[in-house]
Formats: sequence, C-alpha cells, structure tokens
Amino acid sequence: MLLGVVQETHFAARGSTQMTEGWPAPTRMMRSHTDSLLAVAFFKDGRRVVTASHDRTLRICDMQRGSVVGRPFEGHKDYVQSVAVSPDDRRIASSGDDKAIIIWDVESRQMILDPLEKHTGWVLSVCFSPDGKRLASGSHDKTVVVWDAETGGVLATLNKHNNSVWSVAFSPDGLKLASGSADNSIRIWRSDNAELLLEIDAHQHWVRSVVWSPDSQQLVSASLDKTIRFWNSDDGEQVGQPCTGHTYHSLAISSDGSFIATASDDKTLRLWSTKTHKLIGQVLEHASLIRCVAISPNGELLVSGDGEGKVLLCSIKNILERHNAEEGKLKHEEVWQQRLPSSETQLRGYESNEEFLGNHGNSSNHPSKIDDTSGIDDDHSLFDIFAIQATLRNGSTTDILNTAEELLTKEIDADDNDYESYANRSVVMGRHEKWENALQDATKSIAIQPSLLGYISKGIALCGNGQLWDAMEAFDLAFIFYNHNPIIVDLLLLIKAISLFNASRHEEGMRRVQDMATCDNRFRKWAVQQSC
Repeated sequence: MLLGVVQETHFAARGSTQMTEGWPAPTRMMRSHTDSLLAVAFFKDGRRVVTASHDRTLRICDMQRGSVVGRPFEGHKDYVQSVAVSPDDRRIASSGDDKAIIIWDVESRQMILDPLEKHTGWVLSVCFSPDGKRLASGSHDKTVVVWDAETGGVLATLNKHNNSVWSVAFSPDGLKLASGSADNSIRIWRSDNAELLLEIDAHQHWVRSVVWSPDSQQLVSASLDKTIRFWNSDDGEQVGQPCTGHTYHSLAISSDGSFIATASDDKTLRLWSTKTHKLIGQVLEHASLIRCVAISPNGELLVSGDGEGKVLLCSIKNILERHNAEEGKLKHEEVWQQRLPSSETQLRGYESNEEFLGNHGNSSNHPSKIDDTSGIDDDHSLFDIFAIQATLRNGSTTDILNTAEELLTKEIDADDNDYESYANRSVVMGRHEKWENALQDATKSIAIQPSLLGYISKGIALCGNGQLWDAMEAFDLAFIFYNHNPIIVDLLLLIKAISLFNASRHEEGMRRVQDMATCDNRFRKWAVQQSC
C-alpha cells in the first residue's frame, strides 16, 4: 500500500505548480526613490520594508502589494546612508551625510526627537540594541557613538578606529557591540561600559559590513577585498575559510543563522551557507549595481536596492529548500553508507537474528512489543501497513480505507499521544488523496514521537502537496531510524527512487537504484515479499 501511495502522490506532484525548481527565483520590482537606494530594512511582519536614498528621504514599501505606503519621511539635508527598525516596529532610525541621526515615529512619520548631532563626519551606519533602549552609530569621523534611544543623550563615544566606521551591530544578546572600519579592522566592545574587548585585523581592505550570528558566538564581515570572513567573537580567531566572489557592499544574515546574503556593485546578489561557507544556488542579477540587501524574518524573501532607486523582491524559499534537501541527502547517505554492514559475517548476523525475523517475517503475527533491532514499533508497524495491500485485493478499496480510518480515529480519540496511529492514518489519508489532512497527521505524529513511519508518512504527504524537496528531506530524516537494518535502507532508497523518477529527476533516481544494488539481495527480496 505504501509504495502505491508514493507512486500516486508523485504522479500528482509532477504536474503541481508548487514544485518550483527553476533559477533564478521569482522577483518583484518597484521604484521607491528618485535616486540611488542606499539602505533597506525589514519590519518584523516580513511584509513591509523601509528604504533610504540619495534623494534624502525614507519610504515604506509594502512588498506583498508592490506599492509605496504613504508619504516619504523628510528631514535629512543630505544623502541617507543607513536605516534601522526598532525591535517593536514603532520607530525607525536613520543617518546620513548631513552628520545627523533621526529617530522617527513609524505611524506619524514625524521626528520623535530633534536630530542627534555629535558626529563631525558622515554617519554611515546606525543600529538599535535588542531591547530598543540604545542606538549605536558609526561615522566617517572614525568614532562610534552609543545613544539613549529614548532621550537622545550620549552614553559613550568609542574612538579607537583609525579610519571611517562603516558598520555597527549590537550582538543579539545585547552584551557586545561590533564595529567594522575602513582601517580594515573589526572592534568588539562591551555594550554596558564601552570597554574594548577585541581588535581583529580582519581584512586587506575596508570592512563594509558586520553582522552577528543569532547565538552571538560569531561575527561575519564583508570587505572590499572581495572576501567574507567568519570570526569567533570570544577570541577573534577566524572560523573556516572565507567566502570569495565579488566586492561586498552589503551583508545580511538569516534569523536562524543558516545563511547570509551579499550585495555588490557587480550587479549581483549571492547566498552563502554559514556552515560550509559555499555559494547556495545561482547568482541573482540586478540590472544595475546593488547597494543594500535584507532578509525577511522568516528567511524566505530577499530585498535589495539598486543604483536607480528600485527595490527588488526575490523569493528564495525554493532555492533554500533545494539546498537544504541536498545537504540533508548527502549527510544521511554518508551516514548510512558508513554504517551499512560491509562483510558477509555482519550480514549473517542480521540473518540469524531470530527475534527480528520472528517478529516481522509474518505480517499476521506481531507480538505487541518494540523490536530494538529494527527501530519499528510492532503495533501498527510499517509492515502492518504493507499487509493492507493484500487485503485490498479481496475487498472494496474504499470500504477498507474507510474502516481503517475509523479504527485509527478511535485509537487517536482514546489516546491523543498515539503517534503510531497518527502516522498510519496519514498514510490512509494519502490513499484518499486528502493531502492536507495526511500532512497534519504526519506532522502531529512526529511532534509526539519522531519515528520511521512518521517521517515516511510525512514525505508521502508532502509529495501529494507537490513539495518534492521537503519530501526528500523527510525521507532523509527517516534514515536516522534504520538501526543497521539493510531492509529499511533498501525501502527508503526505493521510496526515494520512485519519488524522483516520477518527478522527472531520473539521474538522481537512478543513483538511489544503484545504491540499492550495493545491499544484500536476500534482504531486498525479503522486504519486497513483505510488501506484496
């Protein structure tokens, strides 16, 4: 039954519009300013962004509608270089070449305080602390100033840099403040008393942007030396190899810290894995040079601004899903390849495990206990589901499925934590082509207790919803539960092969078939017999 469900779901998935595998990602473009766009920041709703420009104004854009919202924020007397949204989304801070910082009320578009004026040079960067009570600014005058965001008072002036300060960023835990400078260095300060903690000789050219990892353990810096580097924020040691590719003007990190985005005057945007430091997907291109980039809070959208005053929205969800699925696939395949039995002696060990064969060799005889060697619960096990296939040959498919659904629903009503019944009902729902219900049951099963059948049923449901790469990730996670059992390995490879073939991913499907050929034929024959 399960293999039939997989086949049916992937024929449905092959024609689904939800399966977006093309490159580059879909885009929406709109003009928000009359001159170069220099800075952009998301609101927490993930729908609105605020932009800043050479035209001396700020604008709020609704990226979902593709329209500018309300009138511009007017008050700066020169180029606006930087913009930040407060943690509560109620204020905006901006800074510019007029040497001033302005804190705005979002709703009224009015200045909350008089412009903050202490710097003697262009103010190139501004950011709020995580609690919204402080503001930091970096300037062409080589200083960093920390402000009271409520009163506008100066809390500290940090003057250890030897050139313009291009970027400032508070750590997510609020304990540290980082600054990147045209003196090629990064400095890390204690945010409560302005003590200089670290000085990192980071790059061979100006440091244009610095961001923190969500756990505050690492800093990421982008430079005009065409590298992105990762740093341990405790000791200043470089972490891994740098990312290289283009001249980096702007840098953003996802809220989960899994990837970064970079923007350049070579007219491209790039995504990079913070784990491998490698490029994700293909380069995304603008029609003109790109000055700024921001990632939505949910990590699915990328917004950038160019030299013509246009803001571009890219959906990067499919790019990331494909990347994550491929990374997960490689990881889990590597794990099981390393752990598969490699000798005849080990295979005989499996074959002689009478408890395993006794429990699973006959689908009509399942003692009510958990078999530790297989990782499968005998009550409503994966092999019980296979056994339904034979029953269907002798009765009405609809009647059998309806009866199975009723019985499983009763079991769930009796015990809402019965993860096996949720997983089994998910498979039944898939046979009914009730894909949303199938996915809900599979997700519930995994939430209660991650299991082999839970992840398989989730993969099937995702296939029915046209989400191939999410399904591949679910099948990959199922490998965790194979517990040295080559039968389970073959089963999962077979499911993935069928899924990929029916999604027209023939080369990848053939690879799974070839992988199956490395496993012992006796176990594969046994698994097939159990599914018949």
